[in-house]
Amino acid sequence: MRLVKKIAQDVDNFSNYSEKRYKKICQIQELLKEGCSYREIARRMGIGRNTIAKYRKGDPKELSMYGIHQSKLDVFHDFILECLHSGKSKSKTVKSIYARGYTGSKSNAFEYLVKIEHREGKTFEPQPYIRTQTEALKYRMGSKGKTADYITREGVFKHMWMDVSLTNLQKCYIYNQFPHLWELHICIREFRNIFKKKMVVLLYLFIDKYKKSKVKELRSFAKGLENDMDAVENAVAYDYSNGFVEGTNSRLKMIKRTMYGKCNKELLEAKLRYMRQE
Repeated sequence: MRLVKKIAQDVDNFSNYSEKRYKKICQIQELLKEGCSYREIARRMGIGRNTIAKYRKGDPKELSMYGIHQSKLDVFHDFILECLHSGKSKSKTVKSIYARGYTGSKSNAFEYLVKIEHREGKTFEPQPYIRTQTEALKYRMGSKGKTADYITREGVFKHMWMDVSLTNLQKCYIYNQFPHLWELHICIREFRNIFKKKMVVLLYLFIDKYKKSKVKELRSFAKGLENDMDAVENAVAYDYSNGFVEGTNSRLKMIKRTMYGKCNKELLEAKLRYMRQE
């Protein structure tokens, strides 16, 4: 037969209570009431300023309990409850807290709101979705979802550079609204045709044509080709490429970067040399 000792219900069983911490907190709050600064209190008591800020407010009995920490958001507790019951979202509540003087991090603020949700048994209202500027251009005023016909900038680029087909209605719309796009589209096709047929004569005609263009960027492009005519002629007339040279340079630079500070000059030279396989 086992005997079980019963504990009276009126016994104040504060196992985590610290008498030493309780006296320290009372002394801190008394000195603050007398007008002492944080520096003076820290000098007298031999404690840090963060400790003084931690125990500056609140019931000394509760603050002296182990595991209880004062949060910067405790002073906004009642305001947060008002936001919770008034139907505000978490994002708007956090912004309002910052406007009232909160200086902590956003992550701590959102964690604090989650704790209040669990404690109150009520959740904050979800943040309403707001369309971005790009989506506002896609879905015009009055349209319902994706049923409206729209043209994106990406779609126009793919049409001009990669020949992705657009509908006739879409083509008419963009070329009427932006006449320079038609000239740019023709310019891209003509320039590609020069390299496809490898005819230097077409290059001369291309430069003469677009030097007189009304589009400033096309005029600048044509003048740039004319200033570097020898290199452009060789690129059109011959199949030679400097890809091998550029690739070798990239390989050597990569080896130089990876071996910097890790080897002597002899080892670096051995790694840079091109070894032919017999």
